[in-house]
Amino acid sequence: MRRMLPVVTGLALLTLSAAAQSAPPAPAQQAASAGTIKAVLDGGRTQVFTTPHDSCSADDIPDAMARAFRDDTGTIHFITASSDMYQSLGPTLTSLVHSCEAAFVSANDPDPAAYNDQVWLDSFYTLDGKKIAALSHTEYHGWSHPGECNEQNPNNYFYCEYDSDTYHQSNDGGYHFNGSKAPANLVAGVPQKYVLDAGAMGYSVDSNIVSYGGWFYAVVTDWPWPRNCSGQTGPNHCVVPLGGAPMRTTDVFDPSSWRAWNGKDFSVSFVDPYLGPVSHLGQHIYTPVPYMQFVNGLNVYQPSNVLVAVLWDYWDHELGPPGLYFATSTDLINWTTPKLVVTLAEISAHDPKGSYLYAYFSLIDPDAPDPSFSIIGEHPYLYYVRLDNNGQDRVVFRQRLTLTPAQ
Repeated sequence: MRRMLPVVTGLALLTLSAAAQSAPPAPAQQAASAGTIKAVLDGGRTQVFTTPHDSCSADDIPDAMARAFRDDTGTIHFITASSDMYQSLGPTLTSLVHSCEAAFVSANDPDPAAYNDQVWLDSFYTLDGKKIAALSHTEYHGWSHPGECNEQNPNNYFYCEYDSDTYHQSNDGGYHFNGSKAPANLVAGVPQKYVLDAGAMGYSVDSNIVSYGGWFYAVVTDWPWPRNCSGQTGPNHCVVPLGGAPMRTTDVFDPSSWRAWNGKDFSVSFVDPYLGPVSHLGQHIYTPVPYMQFVNGLNVYQPSNVLVAVLWDYWDHELGPPGLYFATSTDLINWTTPKLVVTLAEISAHDPKGSYLYAYFSLIDPDAPDPSFSIIGEHPYLYYVRLDNNGQDRVVFRQRLTLTPAQ
């Protein structure tokens, strides 16, 4: 999976600006009504899943942010998906049992037009616990298919990567997921066919889905393209600029209904370039909003009715010291300046001897009132993954987080 973003194990205080309004306000209104939220990471961390000890197969590894939903029998499905998706099941988040029945297995389809090569189901939403929508991070790996990649260096295989977001659905409470054939499976993608050796390229949804103000929202992220592009003008400008942006719909079960931000409104539609020539490329390329290239998750903080974005700054220190950050918003366009929750140094301070990478942060509240666990109160869990040097030895951790509205 392309987007990786770490987390923590110490105590930290966080002050977040937030506006307690249910309808998206104008930027000036949002600033005028800003409040604060305090956040504290409490106590030690608990190991939830460890590879290879808890794995059902070599492909059963935590390779995405932890997500959860509750089915119509009250059973919780806990997922940190790989391209073969296994689940942990149980009545509570602290009494889960890992199942070795795969809920989804990637097809390894060699045709980039199928959007069905390597698929991570990593964003779920349900209204009734029976029918579950899943947005899926999908990677086409040209290097795995004869004639689709000339690059020989394994460290540069991303020259031949083509990402999109696809739709899958379960009709049995989340025990099995299926997708449609292209183009019906496409949710979000760049209006450009796969170009051999010219990547990486593509769009992907790296957040979960939240319901807010009458809409369902998620955040799309991307690879800037063409490769080594810079800026929005000039001979080497980016056709697809680096960043993330919100998209929304009124129907999470209709993959064609999502529309992304264009800088003024939610009017960016996603098209399949394999159906024919695409005119007016700009109508199908979103406009990034600040900070969302770091997104790992979205939640509605119920006490103040604000959106909280979970951000991990690992690669370039753009937000400040490497670590976990939160930002808040009431419209997904205007975000408060991200505030540091805990640094990477604090997270790794008590690790055993070795070299580790932290990634895949998310918030899940064990007392969430919604079956999709998108709503959080004052005591959610923070989940994250520690990866060893080889990338296969991984641990999923859980740690309590306390949020309180400031006076």
